[in-house]
Amino acid sequence: MTDHEPSESASPGWEDVSIRCNDGQLLQARRFHSVQLANEDQRAVIIAPATGVQGRYYWRFATYLAENGFDVLVPDFRGIGRSAPSSVKDYRKSKTRWHEWGTHDIEACILWFRDRLGYKARIGVVGHSFGGFAALLAAHASELDRILLVGAQHAHWPDYDKSQRLKLFMKWHLFMPIVSTMLGYFPGRRLGWLENLPRGVALDWARGAANYEKTLGADGKRIMHRISGLTIPVLSVNPTDDPYATRDAARRTLRYLSSAECEEWYPHPRTLGVSEIGHFGLFHQRFETTFWPKALDWLKRA
Repeated sequence: MTDHEPSESASPGWEDVSIRCNDGQLLQARRFHSVQLANEDQRAVIIAPATGVQGRYYWRFATYLAENGFDVLVPDFRGIGRSAPSSVKDYRKSKTRWHEWGTHDIEACILWFRDRLGYKARIGVVGHSFGGFAALLAAHASELDRILLVGAQHAHWPDYDKSQRLKLFMKWHLFMPIVSTMLGYFPGRRLGWLENLPRGVALDWARGAANYEKTLGADGKRIMHRISGLTIPVLSVNPTDDPYATRDAARRTLRYLSSAECEEWYPHPRTLGVSEIGHFGLFHQRFETTFWPKALDWLKRA
């Protein structure tokens, strides 16, 4: 058991569920049940993971939200964790693209919660890294109550922190696409670089277009136009020591949301009582008394 995985006896209760996407793909997810009884102000949250990160990394944060009144759904995106192909051979057959984590997977999660909670429930998203951007791509994103973006961006490498830009470019935008093209998938787990990735996801990440419309291809203009019409509240949280989600990267994401009510917060590690946060830190339990309550308060806003 990792320090991010609640025990089998943890309260509130949880259940593992399967969610069918609109293209037939089956996702595996864990639902954490709110400790509060259903009422007129029923709230739910979908946690959208970062690229190459299993849903289990977010289970303690999900438990915290459930203990404070939210039903929470944490999926593993197609190709990742419990939703991954069972063999390398199947990975090589995968046609999965990066944007499908939003257009298919997050979309299916929204509809799945709606089907079970009804239209009175208020459903939000906490999206980490590309998971935050993916949430914007869902066709029913306009029905969400609010979106909390944590380090949300789509890997346009010139936006990376200057001190690490060359290293990150070499790793994700040169080495990764070469290996993915050669092997038919990216063996991230074998390399110790997060999880394995379908080839299409790895290549989309590596392209790093300044305008994500170009990565989407034929449907790009229509999807990005839909994002520009979203009017829901959005909070973008980006630690000042995050080498991926710099201010430039975060604001690139927010510019797509030209009609939304957007707030920005760039916490310095000192403000949260630590020496470093980075790209992944805010979902670690050491922030349970600092960042987590702030996130909860914002998600609970009327």
